[in-house]
Amino acid sequence: MSKNKSTRGAMLDLWRPPKGSGDPVGCIATTYTFDPGLFDEQCLSRFLEIESEPNREDLAFLLERESRLGSVYAGVLVDYSQAGVEHSLRWDVLPVRIRGGKQHAKLSLLAWTGCVRIIVASSNLTEPGYRTNYEVASSVDMFPNEANADMLEDALAFLRGLLLLVPGASENLPEIQRAKEFLDRIEKQVAEWRDSRKQVSVRQKLVFTLPSSDENVAARSSLEVAVQLCRKRGGSPSQALIASPFFDTHDDAGRVAVSLCKLMARGQTRKLSFCVPVIRDEDTSALPRIAAPKSLIIIPRNYQTNVIIKMLPDLDSDKNRRPWHAKMIALISDSYSALMVGSSNFTCAGMGVGQYRNAEANLLTIVGRVEHGREIGYLESIWPEMQQVKDPDSAEWIGAIPELEDDENDKTCPLPAGFISATYRAGDKRCIILRLAPEDLPKGWCINACGQDNKELLSASKWFDAGRLPIVEFAWEPVQPPCKLLVRWDDNEAFLPLNVEDSRGLPPPPRLEQMTADDMLLILAASDPGAAFRAWARQQQPPDFFDYDLDSAVPVDLDPLRRYDLYSTFLHRIRQRARLFAQLRSNLQRPVWGRQALEWRLRGLIGIESLADRLLCEFAKNVVAPGEALLVLSDFLIVLHEVDYQPESGSLEKSEFYKVFRPFLAELADKIREKIRPNCDRISGDLVEFMERIVERCRR
Repeated sequence: MSKNKSTRGAMLDLWRPPKGSGDPVGCIATTYTFDPGLFDEQCLSRFLEIESEPNREDLAFLLERESRLGSVYAGVLVDYSQAGVEHSLRWDVLPVRIRGGKQHAKLSLLAWTGCVRIIVASSNLTEPGYRTNYEVASSVDMFPNEANADMLEDALAFLRGLLLLVPGASENLPEIQRAKEFLDRIEKQVAEWRDSRKQVSVRQKLVFTLPSSDENVAARSSLEVAVQLCRKRGGSPSQALIASPFFDTHDDAGRVAVSLCKLMARGQTRKLSFCVPVIRDEDTSALPRIAAPKSLIIIPRNYQTNVIIKMLPDLDSDKNRRPWHAKMIALISDSYSALMVGSSNFTCAGMGVGQYRNAEANLLTIVGRVEHGREIGYLESIWPEMQQVKDPDSAEWIGAIPELEDDENDKTCPLPAGFISATYRAGDKRCIILRLAPEDLPKGWCINACGQDNKELLSASKWFDAGRLPIVEFAWEPVQPPCKLLVRWDDNEAFLPLNVEDSRGLPPPPRLEQMTADDMLLILAASDPGAAFRAWARQQQPPDFFDYDLDSAVPVDLDPLRRYDLYSTFLHRIRQRARLFAQLRSNLQRPVWGRQALEWRLRGLIGIESLADRLLCEFAKNVVAPGEALLVLSDFLIVLHEVDYQPESGSLEKSEFYKVFRPFLAELADKIREKIRPNCDRISGDLVEFMERIVERCRR
């Protein structure tokens, strides 16, 4: 059976891999409001097990993140009104546009080679959501010998449905294609895993709210589906407990309550408990001011329903203020107790009642009432203690507060639908590709690139003069891409999401130029590359005020061991490099979990091709004697030729590995030969002939 976690603790811990999960494969998350710094420095660092601290070890963190992200997929599906923020081009931001609704779901799919985790939460990917608010989250882990195939299928279908709502989805943009390939990869990875759900008394199901789309996808309601699933376990619920921070502020305020009452059991008195936000005064004897519509108590009475009003807490056990942002609904009957947690507020758009609906994701847990069963008590323990409003009719009902999440009110105006996407093409011929929908553009507008050199890319007048093309391409001269793109129209402005066409063409961090071939070889040969990154980064930091050499009991110039550097001897250098090359070969032979990961291992930021370039650079600059440098390059090619890939279950097959590796090795061997030919007169003929034989062997 898949493992479920729902305990009090830190939200960020849900991004840490479980024991025995293997290497990271990729992750995709959905959110409404979005803080890219939290996702980049906190969520991804835990998912990838990056040990460097971004605030204290910025260089090590940057290199670890850049290196590890190259071999995995990472993306965020965010409501289009909150997209366009500055982010690393190593991961994608995909804006979701829903007419009349929001991309409000908070579902994350995390995949390692030996584990897939689904996280369903009420919290956005923001600092308040992950650190200060009252939130609720639940995760389901799946392993090769215990998986929930139906739940994973539902999650994949939901995420694929959101991808259809990304502007430009029909054009199969690079960022959309990457997301689709990741979802396909996970589906294939889990296809052979054993489905073993043995706990008959406990059932879990993902429940979604979705609008209908042009692709003939039917609208879905979290409320209706949740009650239907409960009915299969023992009839309609007779009791319901709802906790929601937001309610409808217009005439639909009582519509959701009516829908719930009609779905509940008939022929008996129904019980509804609403946990609502309350504005508290210093005078505890004063009547509470309830931030919810009074229709919550008036309308259910017309359906033979008793209503209880409770006050949502806003202080934790240490008396720290924590705004309530969790969304929970309990559905109870004589034969079961159910709990739905997730992103759906008790609103028409959240629950899927009416014409306009959000995209929402919730996890429904249904526990059968069995003798001596503990699961129901576990569900009930999730609810905190709440004070009941003794006389809700006499309370002051101030109406629902506007549905603003985290820092939504500080965001800019939503981007017009005419601006579809922006793609950055890295490499030697750098450019920015803009895709526009002419019929949806405002009259006057311009697009500016933000960064060190703010510049206007395109304006409405220039676009008209150029022929109103739907796809416009601009050359981009700076080595580094722009931070973000700002669109201005009328008196409004908003950011246009920018994603990279192919991340392998992105330039390395400038400080990486300080890394020597020996440094790079040490990192590639290390059993823990992260520790090697951190060790190298520490060497690049300015020296501390306290100098350990000066404090030594033996002055440096009088220490006989310091006066004789063993590493400077030719024999020691050859032996050291031989050991490192052997470790490098061993690392290359390890299982790789996809073609992207293999390409990154070979051509990535710190990969085999990068090491070859450093060795050739040192050969050209006479860092060491030409003969010794040629021997090192020869040994390097011999080691690569001797790689014997060792696949494991679920990894890239041996035939697929060599389809990529052998052409790469032949290309690399030719490149090395072309670079050393102009300097052959400085090297003995025997060494040159030896090198030629090795190159020919690698080209076969």
